[in-house]
Amino acid sequence: MDYIDMLLKIYMEIMFTEGGGSLIKLVDIVAGYAATLLLAALARNSVPHRNTSSVNLMINEGNAVVIDWGFAAGIFDIYNELSHDESENLSQLLDLVNAKYSKKRSAGGYVFNETTPKPGRLGPRRGAGGGVRGDVDEFGRERRSRPHQRKPYDRPNRGPRGAMHAGGRGGSAGRQDEASDIESRLSSLIIKVGDKNTPTLQNNLEALSVVLEKDYTKHERTVLRTFRECVLELPWKVTVYSTLAGLLNAKNNETGGKVVSLMHQVLRRELTKGRWGSVKVLMRFFALLVNTNTISASTLLSMIDTFLKPVATDEGSDVVVSVSGNCYVYIAMSTLLWAGHALKERVPQELDRRIQLVRRYVDEVAEYNKNNSLAVVFHDAPPKGTNALASLLDTLGAVAAKEWKIDTIFSPYEMFASEFSQATAHELPVLELPTDLAPAAFHTPSECLQLVLSPSDQTVHRYILQDLITDTVVQLETNRKDCAKYILQIHGLCNEDICSVMTTAQHPDDADPETSLVFEYILAEVVVSTLLQLPDSMSREMYYTALAVELRKAEPQIMANVFETVVDNIVARLKSVDVECINRLSNWLAVYISNFNFQWDWAKWESVAEEPENSPKRCFVQETLLKLVRLSYLDRIKSLLPESYAPLIPAKTPSHNFKFTMQAMDERTREVSVAMGKCLKNKGTADQAMEILQENYSQWSDIDEDTRQSLAREMLVEHVLLLGSKTFSHMLNAIEKFLPALQRFNDTSEAKLQIAKVTEDFWLRHSQFFVITIDKMITYRVIDSAAVLKMLFDLSHVGNWCKFYHWEILRNTVNKLNLRVAQLRSRLDAAYAAASTMADEADGSEQQQPADTIEQVEAMLEQMVQEQKDIVISATRYFVQLLSSANGTADEMDRAWLLGRFKEFMRTYRTLIVENAQTLENVVFTAEASEDARLVFDNIRALCA
Repeated sequence: MDYIDMLLKIYMEIMFTEGGGSLIKLVDIVAGYAATLLLAALARNSVPHRNTSSVNLMINEGNAVVIDWGFAAGIFDIYNELSHDESENLSQLLDLVNAKYSKKRSAGGYVFNETTPKPGRLGPRRGAGGGVRGDVDEFGRERRSRPHQRKPYDRPNRGPRGAMHAGGRGGSAGRQDEASDIESRLSSLIIKVGDKNTPTLQNNLEALSVVLEKDYTKHERTVLRTFRECVLELPWKVTVYSTLAGLLNAKNNETGGKVVSLMHQVLRRELTKGRWGSVKVLMRFFALLVNTNTISASTLLSMIDTFLKPVATDEGSDVVVSVSGNCYVYIAMSTLLWAGHALKERVPQELDRRIQLVRRYVDEVAEYNKNNSLAVVFHDAPPKGTNALASLLDTLGAVAAKEWKIDTIFSPYEMFASEFSQATAHELPVLELPTDLAPAAFHTPSECLQLVLSPSDQTVHRYILQDLITDTVVQLETNRKDCAKYILQIHGLCNEDICSVMTTAQHPDDADPETSLVFEYILAEVVVSTLLQLPDSMSREMYYTALAVELRKAEPQIMANVFETVVDNIVARLKSVDVECINRLSNWLAVYISNFNFQWDWAKWESVAEEPENSPKRCFVQETLLKLVRLSYLDRIKSLLPESYAPLIPAKTPSHNFKFTMQAMDERTREVSVAMGKCLKNKGTADQAMEILQENYSQWSDIDEDTRQSLAREMLVEHVLLLGSKTFSHMLNAIEKFLPALQRFNDTSEAKLQIAKVTEDFWLRHSQFFVITIDKMITYRVIDSAAVLKMLFDLSHVGNWCKFYHWEILRNTVNKLNLRVAQLRSRLDAAYAAASTMADEADGSEQQQPADTIEQVEAMLEQMVQEQKDIVISATRYFVQLLSSANGTADEMDRAWLLGRFKEFMRTYRTLIVENAQTLENVVFTAEASEDARLVFDNIRALCA
């Protein structure tokens, strides 16, 4: 009877509507149904009607049930005095409570007054004699009214003129509060139903469907909105919500039709906007509706065919491979996985025909991409073409071998077979796929990485759990705390013995992922796999870090060990990991560690200090430590590390590398430097600095004008950087203050390149300041993107292509250009809209200003688009020249780093690469281009085809 204890110890309340009609308001679906039955039965001094499937309450509509908290308190006293071992089920327990209540009532032990006022936040306090005291709190202190602490159901009842009424609320404000309370409770019921696979889930679903069907007309908008949000944001409970929709449809075909119609409208909207995660979740929901006879098998097949039609030829014998086709087939296969059982029973031949089609497509994709490794994280893994499609096809085959039965997650629809058999199925309009989406807008399927060994005979259960966790992570991206809370609950709906759960086990350390599925390891695999997903992760990198932090906070010891194991397994294979993924993992790990007092088992990686400087493992550890120094300070990080880590971190706090020190200058250079230093230190202006440079260097007659300008430029930049070297704010202020002087010296491309190189030399020992300073100089137009590219791909960097900050600058530079283009396009759209509005409102008068504004924005946009094109072509040319030259890399490892960064660049900006493919073909990928560089280019075009 443990579940009865749980049911009756949570909140409960029964309210009534005005006019005599009864309305059950449930605080929690778990507690509400049983508590309602119990209290309502005792109020009437009667026993509820019983049948074999559930306990139903018979209430006459003409008689309102009024039960207050004083009554509930008395019932709790009676319940606590009972021996629950005497009863076998809920009905027997009700009989016992009813008999005990009648005895107490006749003896005068309890007086349950319908006008007893409701308690405050913490509920009533029962005295030693069993009565109810409302004047003191649970500590015996005088109770005080605290309006700011009240919950919605604690609000006082006010009449039309503000008078207090014990029996109900009066006036429009009171009715609005009551309606708001009811809607809040209905939403809570829908959200919480089916959180766990408990013996009461059947009764809970039945009770909730009764309540929703009864109150649907009054609160239609709330019910539909909550239902929509639950299906989209709680995808792991899809079997529960599809069953609930089926019950609503079985009880009232019109209500069920409205629910299905709403979800179909949402599906069409998400398709139009290209939100493929939501589309996949909604198609799974419709697949399960076939089991509840809410939609027919033919309707679902029509929806699936909508996704498969673009990949099949008119004859139907051949398939057409494309980026959009990969996305569509992936969604269709995911839907067939959940609909297979119902389709096998109803239309087996139609199911087989679609399976054959997707099999032909997956085989064609595997052949098409057999040498394409751009979307592969581990290069030592067996190639499968497009990993996710091949893996999903294997899962479909395994499920088909088991008669399409998925027993990983509890399926409550099986308990209502008789109700569903009498329901009427709905037909839905034909779906339409979007026609205006660019190839980059389509989702590229990616397989969840196996980062921990797991039993080979549990592949289906493993895939289902990973798929549900992944969908939840994607759908709840905007709220990491809720996401962490919900994904830790997913195992609650698993059938028995599907997976081990360390958080609920008595001996968590005994869980072995190699012999059984361990939920926490699957969870960690999903988080890290989505972080490392190629060609793009589905969300921002920081989201996965924040999610991992929340998971560890929820289960500190267990998740700490799990994430550490996963990271260790990846680090052990770093030689075969894609370069971009190494970079992502390093960023993730640094921020993750910084959230837990920088604690990590560094001793196990001590051997990396003995590896070559550009080895993947050493670079990974070293870059992670440098990021930790950014997030803390050097001495603290050094105190946490073994002595063997000394070669991996700076010996002293990183600082600038100012060139004009007293010992490194000749006499006349010293004079200029001292004068400049005094000027800047005494808050001199840009004009004063220019006068000092002009006055001093004009006297140097032994050099030409170009050399004189170069020396003056170097002197100015060095001193401006020195002035701002204290903090980032100082740096920004220094650049802004002396911007006019800097702009006088950047009139040529050679001048801008010199400024970039001087900045690099100045911050030679402080990569973080270097990255930020270059970014700000681009923002202020002191240098341009072309100068940055020349600096980055200079041959002086050969042997150091493994440095992460190098490529951070490249990404920042291109991203800044892309952002400017996007902003100008938005401004242009706004200008067109404003011009159209003014034209509609004009009375024949000329309106020149909007047209001029449009021309100006168009000119700026054209210039920026050209610059964007130039930088993509230039960067690609530099990459190819270095990879095709014997002098472009120092050794094989150095070349591997450069090739990996080339793949990252081409993947990240593949849309721009494809737009300029013809120019790149003619200018960059000529006969002199290396074979592997050419292969990357061909693979990018195939990836975006």
